[in-house]
Amino acid sequence: MNHIFMRKPTISSFTILTILTCLLSLTGSIKAEVLTLDDCIMMAMTSNKQIQSNNHMVNQYKHTQKSVYANFFPNISLNAADFYSTLQANSIMNIASPLGNYVGQQVQNMLPLVVNDALRRQIAQNVTNAVQPLNPEVGFKAKNILTANITLEQPIYTGGKISTANRMGKLGVKIATQAQALARENIIVDVYEAYQLLVKAKEMAEVAYKYDSLLTQIEHEVKSAVNHGMASRNDEMKVAVKKSDAELKIRQAENGIRLARMNLCQLIGKPLDSMINPAPQEDEDFVGIVDKNATATNRTEYHLLELNSQMAYEKVRMEKSAYMPQLGLILNAGMLDGMELLDNKLFRHKFNMAVGAVLKIPLFHANETRHKVAAAKEALQKELLRQEEYTDKMNLDLQRQANDVDEAQLELQLRKRNLSQCEENLNISRSAYSVGMETLSDLLTAQVLWQEAYAQLVESRYTAKVKMMKWRKAAGRIK
Repeated sequence: MNHIFMRKPTISSFTILTILTCLLSLTGSIKAEVLTLDDCIMMAMTSNKQIQSNNHMVNQYKHTQKSVYANFFPNISLNAADFYSTLQANSIMNIASPLGNYVGQQVQNMLPLVVNDALRRQIAQNVTNAVQPLNPEVGFKAKNILTANITLEQPIYTGGKISTANRMGKLGVKIATQAQALARENIIVDVYEAYQLLVKAKEMAEVAYKYDSLLTQIEHEVKSAVNHGMASRNDEMKVAVKKSDAELKIRQAENGIRLARMNLCQLIGKPLDSMINPAPQEDEDFVGIVDKNATATNRTEYHLLELNSQMAYEKVRMEKSAYMPQLGLILNAGMLDGMELLDNKLFRHKFNMAVGAVLKIPLFHANETRHKVAAAKEALQKELLRQEEYTDKMNLDLQRQANDVDEAQLELQLRKRNLSQCEENLNISRSAYSVGMETLSDLLTAQVLWQEAYAQLVESRYTAKVKMMKWRKAAGRIK
């Protein structure tokens, strides 16, 4: 901002050297990196740990939802085993006793009825003893046994459990996405505020330098007047006091820039000692326009509340699915090879297949499911009340933010008008002092008023822009 005075004062080489030294100490290097607001936001998005964590959370929920969706499809598993056993057994097959009994019975039937039972039993025993050597010895060996099975399981009806879980998985992805968007909005607001804080700090330094420059000019003029007997030593001391105050303001401004720069570097992921400067702003007084019809329904937090209510409703349906019967289909195909009997394999790559259906109907478990459903319904009502409560609070916060923007814009206009008046007052006071119609104290007071008005304008500009950005967040206007 240019300031026009009635008389153009002369600037000594000492003053120019002082200003250059201060500027160099402020920037640290002429090759300081100039970053726009968009540059800082993109760098913050890339380096911020919260954003990176949210990206992983979104991917996590996406994979979880896909794993739930897989339950719609059949589950196919393969089981195979190959083991060797030393188990073996030898056994005598008893064919003599049944044969002897059979022959004895037949002989008994052929003999006359006069033959008694004792004789008949003796004949059967003699036959059994005669064929006893014919009992064969049977050998069994396990040896190598190979089994393989393929099982297919397909749910037919689960009472809506799988479809509900799939919807809950999709809602989880949406919730994670909205949480990611909320984190991005917070980063944008934080970077914007830090960026504008650095802009304000540099403007405050400019105010301090200009104030010091004006005091330096008056200091030279007063010293010259004292040397020529046209001013008292007291006037020189008054200027010296104000000069000390100006030096303190310069030091405070330099420290403010250093701290604001470090704060911005921390947000965008650069080393804290990096030399960065904000890019020049085309319209430094532009704030924005508040939409009086805006509501909180576009706010990210509002969408999160809606999704949480939908999730609570799906949890009720999930608990209800435990009431319903469950039907599934099982298909099994297998192969068996191994085991020997009489030195011959019992199973040689024997293939088998089985098909079955499994039906599960819950009957009674001390009303466990009913209580779970009731608990889920209570959680749903609590979530709906929470959504209603926070919606009212967000609309109230939106109105408060709009009022803050309105007041900040009015304050900015008043500060601009005040600075213009202080500039005019300083010009008049300067002219009056040069012709002896005003005291040095009046001139110093006019300079202090100008410096304070300038600093207040810088502070109002920063406040108005930050308030506008916070209103945009409250209205869901940050994309």
